[in-house]
Amino acid sequence: MIDVKYGVILLFFVFICSCKNGGKQYPQLSMSADEIVQCMVNMYTVNAAININDLSFRDSTTVKYYEQLSKISGKSVTTIKQDFEKLLLMPDSMLVLQNRALDTLRAIQDRTINKTTINIGIN
Repeated sequence: MIDVKYGVILLFFVFICSCKNGGKQYPQLSMSADEIVQCMVNMYTVNAAININDLSFRDSTTVKYYEQLSKISGKSVTTIKQDFEKLLLMPDSMLVLQNRALDTLRAIQDRTINKTTINIGIN
């Protein structure tokens, strides 16, 4: 009877310890989710507009690229870079934010496609 009692107590202690250490600690982001999504939308838009596929060209324009994102978002280049680096450590959060950014781009594209009618003043 005593062995069962100690077994239950040991099992309970192991359960409590495993629950306490089970959660991962993620870094705290400086920007809000909406700000990150907006930066992603801007990044995707710029990449599509200038069609950056050449990695050497992309590397040479990275500084200017982040400076423009900084001007648009009102956040420092360092903050933007650090938050994107932190997001690499949080793949689930990054996937959610990327999906939000892509949904935003799809909504912009849908609005653009639906407004392709040009009114030149003739009935």
